[in-house]
Amino acid sequence: MRIDDLEALVLRPLQEWYGSILHVPCELIKPDPENLRQEFDDADLIDLGRNMVEVGQLDEITVFPILINDTSWAGFFDLHDGERRWRAAQLTNQPTLRAKIVPRPSPEELTFKKVSRVLQTRSLDPETKLTALKKSFVDLGILELPDKWDSFRDKLGGGPDWPQLVRVLKLHPRVQGMFEKGQINFTIAHSVGRLPQKNQAQVAEYAVVNKISGRFLSTQMVPYLVKNPDASPAQAFEHVRVGGWRQYTKSPYAKGSAPPTQEQVERFLEACVAWERAWETVVINGLVHHVGDNPHYVHRLKDASIRIQERALALAERMRSSQQEKAVDGKVPHSIPEVIASD
Repeated sequence: MRIDDLEALVLRPLQEWYGSILHVPCELIKPDPENLRQEFDDADLIDLGRNMVEVGQLDEITVFPILINDTSWAGFFDLHDGERRWRAAQLTNQPTLRAKIVPRPSPEELTFKKVSRVLQTRSLDPETKLTALKKSFVDLGILELPDKWDSFRDKLGGGPDWPQLVRVLKLHPRVQGMFEKGQINFTIAHSVGRLPQKNQAQVAEYAVVNKISGRFLSTQMVPYLVKNPDASPAQAFEHVRVGGWRQYTKSPYAKGSAPPTQEQVERFLEACVAWERAWETVVINGLVHHVGDNPHYVHRLKDASIRIQERALALAERMRSSQQEKAVDGKVPHSIPEVIASD
């Protein structure tokens, strides 16, 4: 129901307000002091406000009427959804906003709505999402009951970051303290969370003291420690720093000896088949589209693809050079298929 005038709405019974859309003066709208999103960029808001002036407000905000004794209107509205638009209007001197009036949900329903909005906003950093999720667990009375967390995943919005967020909330208290003080970042925190709690503090402290990057810790050291739980952080660092630990850690051959050539070739070909299957997962099965909105995943996939492409081209060139050398010596080489790089 659309009503152009607030005065006309006030004359109607309160139960008829809900669902109404009208222009509400900005000064009558009170922002939510417990909004899970507390940081806003003024320059970004001014751009939004100017756009609203030029093309109009595309989507209405939603508000709850503030009531006295649940029966009469107190003269103000609580903002439910649209604080960016409300702030943008304030900064660009817009007197009113188009708003939809909705009934105030129960505290639990309000928690679900607030947290879902945060977890489903891809542009928000993981720290903001973590704060929102932790507060929701507190409000729901389950912060100390981690076995129940996943049962609320769908109602709280879930999202691709859920496993990492939950992992950080389950960290050893000492590591959580390091994260809250800014001594370790989110990447290091959720990576350390893959390890048993008894080992987490030692690994996190080693990363801080030795200035280990989040990328190196998450892609090298933690996978090594998962496979070798008895290793110390120093052992893990030294072992992965020289590289090749995944291939040779459990080699059946004596030190200094190598597998037969045929076995090495077969291993290489098996690795190529694994890459082809990975490619099918990303491209044929559509994973490339699913990660398209996540810059972090896109960067990692592109980086891995470029590295593989470079090595494939180098191998093909090396084999081609080898064949040419044999041709000069009078031997006729077998043809080697061209490897063509794609943009």
